[in-house]
Amino acid sequence: MSAYADLILKVNTLECIVKSLQQQLDAFKSGARYMKLQKDFHRVIAGYERKIKNLKIELGKAHAETVDVREIWFEQCDQDWQTYRKEIAHMQAEVEKFRNMYWEALKTCDDKIASLIQDFSAMLAERDNALVEKDAIIAALTRELEHKTALLERNSTNTSMPTSQTPIGKKKHIPNTRRSSGKKKGGQPGHVKHTLEKLSDDEITEIVFHPVGEEYCCPDCGCDKLIPTGEYEEKDVIDHKVITTKTRNKYEICACGCCGQLVRRAFDANHRAECQYGSNVQALCLSLMNTTNAAINKVPMVIAGLTKGEVCPSEGYVAKLQRRASKNLKIFKAELALRLIKQSLIYWDDTVVMINTKRGCMRFYGTENISYFTAHKRKDLDGILEDGILSALSASTKAMHDHNIVNYNKQFAFENIECNIHLERDLQKLADDTGHVVLLSIKELVASTIHERNMMIKNGTERFEEGYIQAFNNRLSALLSAAEKIAKENDSKYSGQPERALVERIKNFRENFFAWVYDFSLPTTNNLSERALRGVKSKLKISGQFSSVDTAEYYADIRTYIDTCRRNGINEMEALIRLCNGNPYTVQEIFG
Repeated sequence: MSAYADLILKVNTLECIVKSLQQQLDAFKSGARYMKLQKDFHRVIAGYERKIKNLKIELGKAHAETVDVREIWFEQCDQDWQTYRKEIAHMQAEVEKFRNMYWEALKTCDDKIASLIQDFSAMLAERDNALVEKDAIIAALTRELEHKTALLERNSTNTSMPTSQTPIGKKKHIPNTRRSSGKKKGGQPGHVKHTLEKLSDDEITEIVFHPVGEEYCCPDCGCDKLIPTGEYEEKDVIDHKVITTKTRNKYEICACGCCGQLVRRAFDANHRAECQYGSNVQALCLSLMNTTNAAINKVPMVIAGLTKGEVCPSEGYVAKLQRRASKNLKIFKAELALRLIKQSLIYWDDTVVMINTKRGCMRFYGTENISYFTAHKRKDLDGILEDGILSALSASTKAMHDHNIVNYNKQFAFENIECNIHLERDLQKLADDTGHVVLLSIKELVASTIHERNMMIKNGTERFEEGYIQAFNNRLSALLSAAEKIAKENDSKYSGQPERALVERIKNFRENFFAWVYDFSLPTTNNLSERALRGVKSKLKISGQFSSVDTAEYYADIRTYIDTCRRNGINEMEALIRLCNGNPYTVQEIFG
């Protein structure tokens, strides 16, 4: 039995006891028992008094008798009288004793009832307190249940959770901003099937003949005497073979014709050791480590598999390649940073990475054709200042980010614009937590306006009309006022403060969030940075962490080079081979 149920039982029992005692008290106070006993005593006394009266009558009658007889009668009457008086006195004493007992019992009963009533009142107060506490616990558990339910409902539409992390059993949300055409999936009627085109004769590197074997015969008559016609049906196949080459480089030695001194040709930079792996193997290792995000112990396994065990680099060799490649890219990164800070619009974001069991930071700065990664021990302002990108931007430069408050530091001069996708997710999450429809209305206003802008850009329109902008601002102001009022009344410890903070954020940074309404050249999201950092998260899922901040910096340097080359149409393997040969692409070569 619970403590609450036990308390209820005690209260009910006390209620019954008090009711019984009250009835007894009412019976005592009515005097029914006392009056009955007193009446009985009076009746007995009256009987004795009648006897006394009769004795007096007898005495009167005996007065005429002789003196002796009178004396005998008087003596007898006196004895009877004394006996009667003693009995009456005894009965009166009994009545007084009963009366005293009655009043004592009445007083005891009153005291007991008062004590029980006090205990009863205390238990009632305790019960009321228990009920209040129970209601508070129920309310708290209800709010916590609503919060946990909201957590379970979170997905890529209301948080930054990628669709790959959708829990098992829940429908995966695939973002798609295109409108449904109502047609079936796949090729439509009349659609031309796309296949590989037949190769030209000068593209063919190998011809394989497939003659008709002895097991074939004429399908009509069954004869097995088949005469070749010299004609063939042709089917082309494009494939790739991994061929291991083992090259010996010989450097000539000459003797001076005058003094006989030997003159040796200098070794190439990649031919210093007696035997070493070539630039193609090195480039493949770097690609697997930094693009495929393979774990360092898997890279030798993959290469050994491709070469049938002829090339088996060690993990230590792969690690040294990372350090060597990063060292060869220092000039490239410095030149790229100078080009980056001259851009009119840059995107940037950072994410937490694990470095030797501690939280570190990987940061991205870039544009549509520039990728610039950095790594730091901590995610703070010092790392940003060390990068020197944001602090070098001019007042005319605009920086897109995910509401990083550090961007509003007085040390920076650039203009801030904020990601609206993150804003929509925050609005959706809090709408799920609170059930406040006004938050969904703000999200719908933002989403529909962005969609309308995209359609206008597609049709060649350069800006919204002034009336449209004014209507958007009026609608947004009305919704924010309603949301602010509702948020002030939200006393939930889970959603109250976040809701008020979100509404306040939109009001304080309204121009930064919605600059795209006035200028179609500005982006609405920071998706470019999100995509760039997605590979970093994949790296951590596979490898778990970086062994040190140095290895994280090696990865950042190589990713900077690979992504920038790829964004400008340069083949990744070609770029890595040049890097491994000590001759990486320069910023001037990439951008002209």
